[in-house]
Amino acid sequence: MTQTNKVLVVGSGIGGASAAYALRRAGLEVHCIDSKSATPTTGAGICLLHNTMRALATIGLADQCLDSGIAFEVFKQHDFTGRLLASNPAPPGCGMRRPELARILEGAAASAGALLERGLTISDLNDRGDKVEVTLSDGRQHEYDLVVAADGAYSKLRDRVFGTEYQARFAGQSAWRFNAPRPAEVDGFCLYRSADGKRTVGAIPTSRDTCYLFFLENSAEHLHMPDGELHVLLRERLEGFSAPVIRDSLALVSESSQVLFRPFDITLVPAPWHRGRVVLLGDAAHSPTPQMTSGGGMAIEDAVVLAECVAACESIPQTLQAHSQRRFERVKVVYDASLQLCNYERDPVPNPQRSAALLLKTYQYLGQPM
Repeated sequence: MTQTNKVLVVGSGIGGASAAYALRRAGLEVHCIDSKSATPTTGAGICLLHNTMRALATIGLADQCLDSGIAFEVFKQHDFTGRLLASNPAPPGCGMRRPELARILEGAAASAGALLERGLTISDLNDRGDKVEVTLSDGRQHEYDLVVAADGAYSKLRDRVFGTEYQARFAGQSAWRFNAPRPAEVDGFCLYRSADGKRTVGAIPTSRDTCYLFFLENSAEHLHMPDGELHVLLRERLEGFSAPVIRDSLALVSESSQVLFRPFDITLVPAPWHRGRVVLLGDAAHSPTPQMTSGGGMAIEDAVVLAECVAACESIPQTLQAHSQRRFERVKVVYDASLQLCNYERDPVPNPQRSAALLLKTYQYLGQPM
C-alpha cells in the first residue's frame, strides 16, 4: 500500500463524497471540505447505469441506492403524442433523486469516520513534494499526503494547480428539468421526439412513485433565463408535445422554483490528471454533456479506482499514474459519445436511429471493467 495516510478531498458532491468514503474505507484519514454551507436538498434525478451500480456494489452502497430509487432495464423511444416507436433492452440501471444519492454518499463517508466540513475553501496551497501544505479559508493550516480536487466543472483548485486552459466551454445545448409523479409507462429511459425530430423530451424514473423529465434546447450561445419565469418558458417550449406523460406532468408545474435550467459546460483534461500530489476527480477532470447519463457515474468510478490504486501501489506517483492510466481512455469514450449525441441532436436533420445506435453501443462498452 502507498505511504498515504492523510487525504484532503475538496468538494463533497457525488465524486467527492464517493472518494471520501472509498478512501476512508481503504484505511486513510480523510478530511472533506465543501464551499457550500449545506447539502443541497433540491434537484432533479440521476440515472445510475449498470457500470455505476457495479462500482457502488464494490464499496457496498448499491443496495441502498436501489432501496431509495428504482431499477430499470429498458430504453424506449416515442413520438410527440406518446406513441411507442421502439423499445430496446438496456443494461440494468437505477434511477433516483439526486438529494437521496447525496444523503447516501455523505452518510456513508461520515459513518466510516471521514471528517466532513462545510463552508470552507482553500486559501493557500503549497506542494512541497513530500507533503501538501494547505491553509483553509478559516485560517487553519494542515499537511496532507494527497489532495483530491473534486470541486466540479468550474474547479478553482484545478485552475490553481493546472492553470486556466481547461476551463469548461459551452457545448451548444442546455437542459430544462423538473420532477413529477411517475406514470406506469415511465419504467425506463424514455425519449419523446417532436414531429420534426428537432426537439427531445426525456423521462427517467427516480422511485416507485416519482420521475423527472428533461427538455434539451439548442443554442449557439449561453442562454440566460429569468428565474421567475422558468415554468412559463418551459410550457411554451413544450407546447407541441401532446404525450400524456408530458402534458400531465407539466400541469403540475405551477412555480418557477420547480424548474431547473442549466447550460451544458464541458471539459476533458488530458492525462495525467495529477500535478505533484494533487489529483483531479469527477467533473474537475471530465465534465461531459449528459446524453450518456454518466457524469456522476464516471465520478463514482474515479473514486473507487483511486482507492484501489492507493491500496495497490507503493508511492504517490505510482498511485496517481495508475489512476490516470485506468481512467482516461474509458472516460474519453463516454465523453466523446455524449458529445456526439449532443451534436447529433443539434443537426439540422436529426437521425434518431443513429443516436439510439450510439447510445446502445456505449452502454455495451460500459459493461467492460473500469
